[in-house]
Amino acid sequence: MLPDSVGQCLILLMLLLHTDAIATNSRLGDDMEPHTGPYLSDHGITNVTTQVGTHAYLPCKVKQLGNKSVSWVRVRDDHILTVDRTVFIADERFQSYYVESTGIWTLQIKYVQARDAGVYECQVSTEPKISSQVHLNVVVPRTELVGDAVRYVKAGSKVILRCLVRGALEPPTYIMWFYGIQQIYQDNKRGWKIQMERDYLDPEIGNHTTVGSLIINQARKRDSGNYTCSPSNSEAITIMLHVINGEYSASAITSASSRSKYSDLIAAAIIISVAMFKT
Repeated sequence: MLPDSVGQCLILLMLLLHTDAIATNSRLGDDMEPHTGPYLSDHGITNVTTQVGTHAYLPCKVKQLGNKSVSWVRVRDDHILTVDRTVFIADERFQSYYVESTGIWTLQIKYVQARDAGVYECQVSTEPKISSQVHLNVVVPRTELVGDAVRYVKAGSKVILRCLVRGALEPPTYIMWFYGIQQIYQDNKRGWKIQMERDYLDPEIGNHTTVGSLIINQARKRDSGNYTCSPSNSEAITIMLHVINGEYSASAITSASSRSKYSDLIAAAIIISVAMFKT
C-alpha cells in the first residue's frame, strides 16, 4: 500500500486531469460532432457593421456539408443572390466564397450602399431546410458645415471655412477643397492653407469626427464664390462666400460679422476637443 500522502497526491492528480478533460470538452463544443448530416455552427443572428463605400463580408459556417448546396438569400425581397459559387443577381458587387478548411461560406458585397442594409439568410439544401441569418448594418457618415452655408466677410479679413465629417467608423483619408470646379492644392498660388484634424473618436458611439479647414489669410473681392468640402468617405458640401467691399451697407457686414463670430466659437470648441483628445 502507498503511504497516505502519496495516495492523496494521486487522487488530487486524477481530479485535476478529470477537470481539465471537462474543460477541454467544453471548449471543443461543435468539434464533438454527433450530427450525421450538414449542420450550422451558429443558428442565431450574426451582426456585421460596415461603412458605406467599403466591402462587407457575411459569414456562414457549415459543417459536414456533403453534397448539399449553400445559398444566400436577401430576406427583404426573397431574392436568391448565390447558390454555392454561382451568382444569381445582375449586381456584380455580390460574390460567394468558400474556404474548405474552415467550412465558412462568405457572401461578399463590394462598395456597400445604404440600401444594402438588412437581413441576409444562409440556407443549406437539406430536407427540411436549415438556415442562419446575418444582419448587415451600414454606417453612413455625414458632412456638416461649421457656420452658415452662405457667409459674408469684409475684404482684407482672415477667413476660415470648416466642415465636419461625423459618424464614420474610419476617418477620411483626405478632405479636398474646391473653388468652383477647380481643386485647391496645398501649394496654390493664392497662399490658401488646407488643414485636417483627424481621429477625434466619440467614446460613446465609437465613431470618428474629422475637421477639415480652408484658410484664406486675406480675403479679396475676387475670392467670392462657391467653396466645396469633399471628404473621401462622405458627401460633399458647399459654402457660398461673399467678400464685401466698403461701399456695401454696414448692416449687411454687421450681420455677417455676428454670424462669423458664432461660427468661429463653434469651430474653436471643436478644435479644442480634438487637441484634448490627442493629449
